[in-house]
Amino acid sequence: MKICLNQLTCNFLATVFVINEIIRMTINKLQLFFAVLIFACTVNAQTYSGKVIDATTKETLPFVSIGIPGKGVGTIAQLDGSFAITISDDFNNDTIRFSMIGYKPQLLAVSTFKTQAAQTPVTISLQADEKQLEAVVIRPRNMKNAMLGNEYNSPSISAGFTTDDLGSELGTVMKVKDGKEYYLLSCGINFAKVNYDSIIFRVNIYALENGLPGQLLHQLPIYVTVYRDQKSAEIDLKQYNIKVDDDFVLSLEWLQDLPDKTKAVMFCAGFFGNKIVYRQTAQDIWRDFPVGIGMWCAAEYEK
Repeated sequence: MKICLNQLTCNFLATVFVINEIIRMTINKLQLFFAVLIFACTVNAQTYSGKVIDATTKETLPFVSIGIPGKGVGTIAQLDGSFAITISDDFNNDTIRFSMIGYKPQLLAVSTFKTQAAQTPVTISLQADEKQLEAVVIRPRNMKNAMLGNEYNSPSISAGFTTDDLGSELGTVMKVKDGKEYYLLSCGINFAKVNYDSIIFRVNIYALENGLPGQLLHQLPIYVTVYRDQKSAEIDLKQYNIKVDDDFVLSLEWLQDLPDKTKAVMFCAGFFGNKIVYRQTAQDIWRDFPVGIGMWCAAEYEK
């Protein structure tokens, strides 16, 4: 019996070794394939730099979203308004978009932008949007509290950003009861790991359209700073007067050019709950994935 058990063990270990070798070879081939693919896509690409300023005050604008909508080419202006974006000739017939809450978006033909930025860093001026901000929301008196989203707080299961691209976003769908108007009080994020001394995220709240993020629901930018080893962050939303009557999305947007993004910040996650939505870079298309992360909203609605 002992000999049979040893023989079975040896056979099992040999099988595991063969499977691991097959997986390793497959991964190596895939890595080589994607390396060749990336090289082919970037061989005719060039990096263009510049800065974004306020058209009236001439002050630099931080964290402006820059990209070719829906094409996976995008970036974010840094704190000093500077930016760098790599664009291949394949996109010469497309449009590049510069946008920020509180300013009118500026659209330029990619060919025009590349001509302007070819010799020296280009300066992009954004005009302030003078439209009237929404009036203060008056809440009913007889209210009931609600918690929306996922409250996962264990680091044993974690998820993070999928790419190193500036402007990538990761969020969670928030589901509400039909026929009820919700007034958002606060939102929060539970972290499994934060390995930066500090990092600034932009908080975005979108209407849900066809299962993915659509229009922004607030008219002022929302930021949160997170510090090393911080386990959770909560943001007061009352000043933004956000009212929803349908499912919506809470997301975090990556703004700063820091190393090891996909490893340095991780969120508590779980296999059940409301799904993840994400996009790889600024102005890119949204995708979803059936895993939940620890993002939640505290709200109230009329009884």
